[in-house]
Amino acid sequence: MQHAYYASNDSLHLLFKFEDVRQVLDILRAATSYEYAVRTGSTERDAAILQDSLKLPDRKITDIEGQLHVKMALPAHVVQEPNVLHLQVWQVLSGQERMGVQFKVPLNKGMLQKNYLLVQTSTGKPLFQNYITTSDKLLVRNYGAGDSTLQVNRFELDFMPAAPPMSMRKPAVPRTLSVADTYTLTASDTLQFEQQGLYMFNPDSEFARGVLVLPGKYPYVTKAEELVPPLIYLTTSEEREALLSAKDPKAAVDAFWLEVGGSESRGRDLIRAYYSRVEMANKLFTAHKSGWATDRGMIYIIYGRPSSISQVGPNITWIYRESDTAPYIKFVFTKKENNFTENYYELIRRREYEESWYSSVAKWRAGKTNL
Repeated sequence: MQHAYYASNDSLHLLFKFEDVRQVLDILRAATSYEYAVRTGSTERDAAILQDSLKLPDRKITDIEGQLHVKMALPAHVVQEPNVLHLQVWQVLSGQERMGVQFKVPLNKGMLQKNYLLVQTSTGKPLFQNYITTSDKLLVRNYGAGDSTLQVNRFELDFMPAAPPMSMRKPAVPRTLSVADTYTLTASDTLQFEQQGLYMFNPDSEFARGVLVLPGKYPYVTKAEELVPPLIYLTTSEEREALLSAKDPKAAVDAFWLEVGGSESRGRDLIRAYYSRVEMANKLFTAHKSGWATDRGMIYIIYGRPSSISQVGPNITWIYRESDTAPYIKFVFTKKENNFTENYYELIRRREYEESWYSSVAKWRAGKTNL
């Protein structure tokens, strides 16, 4: 679930996008209704101060396949800490079986100060994710009666990929990034950011919004030069240097996977598996840097989809159950405050991950990973 919001007429307007990015279930076809409650905390035991249940409208010709879009408005007086919006979408599976999927959105008064919305000009839909490409165009919609200008700062991208899970090096001291460029936008402006970077909308406000702008077809990997950086988790520094300096990066990467797979067909299977995980990591975990370069992206690429995921407070736990190809292992990620995004979690690193990590990398290098 992704959400966007704006404040207008003493209400907070929330817009949600539900999507099964793995395309196992078409939520647009399966979803039938949703219910919500504003509670005084994040658990079902907390008191409900507002709640309702609504049928979903019939599909429209403008609906996007595989995506469900929902709108709602909350009165301003409930938009404050420690209140949390609890949202449950009901879906009909095979037969009459129903499944409810729950989501939570913390509320705070600062949200009521945001009176604009970034909209994709190609679809007319809000910008839900925190990334776009240099060829995308956005529109600023203003819902306030006051100043309709919007300040945007651009920062250069200078972030390292995730360190291995057993790395015990001290985390880098938080840096103060220098602003590379500043723009002033007005309502109804059409935006196209030709320079890649990290863009911050209304940086001095409580509702600052960060957007990562990258070239190409991000989150997809479509260019030869995009193939090498995500291989940092499998290769030595010497191998990466050779790949980066190759006259034909695509041929060099193909040769690497051909050697790993031992045959052309197996090499192609490994390429598809590895880069499909890179693209999924980009879709799910992009923060102030590409999804593949984050801690969750690193673990997802090497280990694959977790057997189970749970969240308690600021911590997300991924569990990989024991299988024929791998032993049981658990990774815990903790949410880190970040001025640019709410989607950034860091792995709690442990020395005991070392054996599992090297074993998993070795299986990729031997072409024996479970695809």
